[in-house]
Amino acid sequence: MLIFFGLLALYISWLPKNLFADPYSTIIYDEHNELLGAHIAKDGQWRFPYSDSVPDKFKTCITFFEDEYFYRHLGVNPISLSKAFVKNSKSGKIKSGGSTITMQVARLMRKNRSRTYWEKFVEILLAFRIELSYKKNSILNTYACHAPFGSNVVGLHAASWRYFGRSPNKLSWAECALLAVLPNAPSLIYPGKNHKALLNKRNRLLKKLYDNKVIDESTYHLSLEEGIPDKAFAIPQYSPHLLARAASENGAGKIYFSTLNKNLQQQINAALNNHIQTLSSNSIYNAGALVIETETGKVIAYVGNSFSATNEHDNYVDVVEAPRSTGSILKPFLYASMLNDSKILPNMLLEDIPMQMGSYAPKNFNLTYDGLVPASMALARSLNVPAVKMLQEFGVSRFQYQLQKLGFKNFTKPASHYGLSLILGGGEATLWDIASAYASMGRTLSHYSNYMGKYDANDYHDAIYLQSEIETKKSIQKTSLLSAGSIWYTFNAMTELARPEDYASWSRFFSSNRIAWKTGTSFGFRDAWAVGVNAKYTVAVWVGNADGEGRPGLTGISAAAPLMFAVFNLLPSHAWFKMPYQDMTKIVVCKQSGYKASDVCPDKIVESVPKNATKTSLCPYHKMIHLNATGMYRVNSNCYPVAQMQHKAWFITSPVQEYYFKQHSSFYQPLPPYLPQCQTEISTHQIDIVYPRPGFKIYIPYEQSEEKGRLILKAMHKNNAATIFWHLDGKYIGSTQKFHQMEVLPAKGKHILEVIDEQGESMTCAFEIVDKESSVNK
Repeated sequence: MLIFFGLLALYISWLPKNLFADPYSTIIYDEHNELLGAHIAKDGQWRFPYSDSVPDKFKTCITFFEDEYFYRHLGVNPISLSKAFVKNSKSGKIKSGGSTITMQVARLMRKNRSRTYWEKFVEILLAFRIELSYKKNSILNTYACHAPFGSNVVGLHAASWRYFGRSPNKLSWAECALLAVLPNAPSLIYPGKNHKALLNKRNRLLKKLYDNKVIDESTYHLSLEEGIPDKAFAIPQYSPHLLARAASENGAGKIYFSTLNKNLQQQINAALNNHIQTLSSNSIYNAGALVIETETGKVIAYVGNSFSATNEHDNYVDVVEAPRSTGSILKPFLYASMLNDSKILPNMLLEDIPMQMGSYAPKNFNLTYDGLVPASMALARSLNVPAVKMLQEFGVSRFQYQLQKLGFKNFTKPASHYGLSLILGGGEATLWDIASAYASMGRTLSHYSNYMGKYDANDYHDAIYLQSEIETKKSIQKTSLLSAGSIWYTFNAMTELARPEDYASWSRFFSSNRIAWKTGTSFGFRDAWAVGVNAKYTVAVWVGNADGEGRPGLTGISAAAPLMFAVFNLLPSHAWFKMPYQDMTKIVVCKQSGYKASDVCPDKIVESVPKNATKTSLCPYHKMIHLNATGMYRVNSNCYPVAQMQHKAWFITSPVQEYYFKQHSSFYQPLPPYLPQCQTEISTHQIDIVYPRPGFKIYIPYEQSEEKGRLILKAMHKNNAATIFWHLDGKYIGSTQKFHQMEVLPAKGKHILEVIDEQGESMTCAFEIVDKESSVNK
């Protein structure tokens, strides 16, 4: 009795928890369960993970062909076994197994061991045991998922895609019949091998279905007319980089249901590859693109790199996840943070002149300066000097912390490592983090209106590419990382960016979409970025070479922005963000300076600004000056009758600011000169050195004639009639009037420049001539 119960316990525990331990292919589907791609299993087989979605057509075909009494027996069909035994005995060898589908599952579990009577007995015992634990449909699904279908194709789903290029639920009766006959002799007959024999087997099964009234006459004859494939199809690979990412982050051999849209993914694949084909003439070979639903954060398109059959240019690299120098792509986050923290108003003037901070000397991309520029225009034109000055005021450590809260994961080194270059590409970020952060800003702005002037703390999060990661939890609160008003003005400034001159589709795009967008270019022309946001979509693009090689013309505006616009053209148009009225307040602003108006500002306007921005300072540029009766000269009470004076508010800048600002400003008027007898009462700074600035390191290149080039010294005086006297290293080198420039040829090393006017006011500047072009001020 003990032996009996022992054997019974052994029999019950004989069946493993998982019938199969085979490695599976990694599969990824889109939001509508359309196949996006698959990786072959590690044993070299196309074997899709278990699925319970076996279509009824195939179930009917496989049971009619392999096991007509499948739903009636308990795992073994004695009649079939008897017939097989008689047949094998007469022939003297095993020609028929008489196995049921359940017994075939047992055989597949045991890896198709040699066909012996003992092995058959073991399969019978296993079949009974399987029937005790599993329902018929589950057994049939297990068989369909693990049966061999010829070559390295295992399972119905893999076979359907390999032989017909579509999912099993879209197969016809003829196609299901063809697949049903393959597991019977998969090594001998499959598409591309023994074509005629395969066709005859399929047709005999179709005749059996017709005879049993499973299919009607019309379906039967139409099915007979269908051909059979000559060779296998390639498994779709619409998003191979996302598939690899899902396997890396969550494990291989699984099915992943992504948030992607297959049709859009295919369109963007084509657009990106066409774009790279054009750029390849300039040896630019790689690009990546992301499209995110702004409100939800769901990724609906993920192109990790351009396509290359040979991977000659590192096309296997997922550039969406690759950290790259950010260029100017972070500037909107700084602008929004400055607004949020009451450090600027949207159009407040920022200084834009040549600068040197220790060894760091940032320059604008086009090597020109405005003297003073509205903050919104500094962002729209992506000017570097005003951005560095903003970062200097905001603080590098504080901005780094802000970026980390926005979701950037690569700024992990001490703030001193990045310094002020952080805003110009001194750090690295991924396309994923950049797109996620911009989408989070857009989401916050959209939800502010939806939540009646409040914020959802969960709005700042990474983009989502798996349906299982979607969360609907809300955490409503009164404050946010960035206020809605700050984001609103940032996005509005970003709509003013200059459009790519060579992108013919821009006019068509602009008529249907309004987007906030920003480009970026890294040092050495190695990385080109473009990001665009509206209330519905966020599109982010990177273009460059995966190996880091820089190329002339590889800029955000010329290489990345056209691709971003092309992607937006594939998306439905959508309304712009709603203005966040509840986070706005009206204040009186100086029309010329963009600051809060002081009492002396002559032109005042009322503007809506973010509530957080009301603590900014008053206009520092407008000051009261005293003019003579004609208004042509400045005077004071020591040299002119007060009763005859005119008192007027005047926009006053420093000499260097004036030098650049007057070239671009439509309203700027230089200060009138002093009345001659009032010259000794001059109280404002009159003279300055424009170039070089203190601390500059300058490299002087050779001319085409192979002669050493000259250095052009520049100075500025507020009195156009003034004479400036120039001294270099204590030696007088000349004087200038009206146009204050001096050409010199200084030797390598450190120098002191001094300029003096007729009144004795002077200015000095220390600079250095170097013999290497790196880290210099041109």
